Amino acid sequence: MNHEPTSSSTNRPSHVNERDGIRVERRSQSLTARFNRRLVRASKGTATAFLTGFAVVVAMCLCWVMGAADLMPFNWSIALAASSIATVTAAPIIYYAQGIIRELASSRRALSMMTEQLAVALHSAEESNAAKSRFLANMSHELRTPLNAVIGFSDIMQNQRFGPIENPRYVEYSKDINESGMHLLDIINDILDLAKIESGQSNVENESDFDIVTVVNSACAMLRPLVARQNVLLAVEAPDRIIHLRAVERMIRQILINIVSNAVKYTDAHGTVKISFDCRTNGSLSIVVTDSGIGMTVDEIKVALTPFGQVSNNLPNVPQGTGLGLPLAKAMMDLHDGEFVMRSQLGAGTTVLLIFPSERVTITESSCHAEDRLPARAS
Repeated sequence: MNHEPTSSSTNRPSHVNERDGIRVERRSQSLTARFNRRLVRASKGTATAFLTGFAVVVAMCLCWVMGAADLMPFNWSIALAASSIATVTAAPIIYYAQGIIRELASSRRALSMMTEQLAVALHSAEESNAAKSRFLANMSHELRTPLNAVIGFSDIMQNQRFGPIENPRYVEYSKDINESGMHLLDIINDILDLAKIESGQSNVENESDFDIVTVVNSACAMLRPLVARQNVLLAVEAPDRIIHLRAVERMIRQILINIVSNAVKYTDAHGTVKISFDCRTNGSLSIVVTDSGIGMTVDEIKVALTPFGQVSNNLPNVPQGTGLGLPLAKAMMDLHDGEFVMRSQLGAGTTVLLIFPSERVTITESSCHAEDRLPARAS
């Protein structure tokens, strides 16, 4: 009875052959690698002499083979001539190639060392950043708790809620303590927000749909004391359509406060800060904040967008901030898949564009006119 070989039995030899082929290829690669390593370890002259001798042997063998095949007459004069030609031709080429190979090997070793050093440095930086985030998270409670007490008690003393304070200077001191505590709390909140975003702990899970013009008006209302103190005109050119944005309302309000307050602070008295809206044809929304302030150079813009970056100014009564407002605004825009674009020219003002993708924007027609949606101008 004839037995047909099964599919498994037929496939098995080919599988074994494939493995054997891989083993032979790996063995040949290993032999070549070992041979190359030995050549590199030897001196350049020794390696050149060895390879040149090998070329001479090959040339003589070729002459003998061609003579045996009656392709050409073979004698020792011809073999010696071929050997001389091989030596004169191959030696300088092999010597030069050995130099290139050794330089490449040296560069490869240096690159390997640099890669290891960069990997160690990256690991160290990641650990340091994680340690910084943990430190800020732990310090948040330690700093906020006493600050809340300072702010609360100073507010009670400032407003004399438990009775009048005889010396009026104590009331002034309480006011200073309260304002300083609020300022310090704002700085701590900005640092913590930026640290959470950088460590990936902040997200947009609590996003909702809201009228963006209402949020802009709310941010402008919170900045009225600053606008009045700087004697700047703040105007909002509201659109004639209702624009809903899907985002985290608190973050969007914080972005607007950071950008507009920065524009107001660095605008001369009687200058103008304008907020407008641009509904683009692709469905995206651009909120444009333009000021007539002192402006910045390209290098100063890079500094301003760097955490804790400080740009010098010549305006009186403008305190230096913490350098966190603009970087925090940009980081929050990145969380919303938006774009933060800043354009400025020294002495000609600054324009900031907040561009939100169409997926987050819903535009509907409004029955009211644009001027009915404008907030009261602050000056």
